[in-house]
Amino acid sequence: MSNPLGRFEFRIWGNHLSPFRDRLAAIAEPSDPHESAETYILSRATDTANLKIRDELLDLKLMSEQVGRLERWRPVLKSGFPLDSRAIVEQVFPNLGVAVPQITQPSYSHGELIRDLVRPNRDLELVEVVKLRNQYTSEKFTAEFAEVRIAGGATSETVAIESEDSAAVLRAIAKLGLNSHANINYVRHLKLMTGMTPRAAATAT
Repeated sequence: MSNPLGRFEFRIWGNHLSPFRDRLAAIAEPSDPHESAETYILSRATDTANLKIRDELLDLKLMSEQVGRLERWRPVLKSGFPLDSRAIVEQVFPNLGVAVPQITQPSYSHGELIRDLVRPNRDLELVEVVKLRNQYTSEKFTAEFAEVRIAGGATSETVAIESEDSAAVLRAIAKLGLNSHANINYVRHLKLMTGMTPRAAATAT
């Protein structure tokens, strides 16, 4: 079960990160590669809400705090479809920082959520992502190396380390030689890949 307080995360991006993948394999147990197709819902209003749909599950995480170089991400909602309208009104749209749309039914299917509530909002953007992930497990942390491709053809590689123990993440960063790299979360980097800009109100705050 996920820790309700969340996990500390550190993530880098680039196009030639395979040396870090090899270093990960030397300090943590690798799993077989796994490919997944996911839909991210990005908001111009915030970089602290990670909302995606994978395997017909809607998954929402929030960045609850920043501790030095690390970000702590907390699970807020994980639900299948149809999605209850209360979750849409109370959790999904408020955490995306946009106005709650008019709700006309007690629940929404995957398609209805996208068609009726997400696409009409100009502050939200859908990003279709295909990931090929290698996951790594050690006693103190988990990690991944992934190749990420978005609809339209842009690609990037990413390496991430996470743990409930911030010190374990920092030790792994040092072991992998990542101290000179910036921590850039999924939301921020997908916005860079798609050219999504903040809305005017978000820029002014």
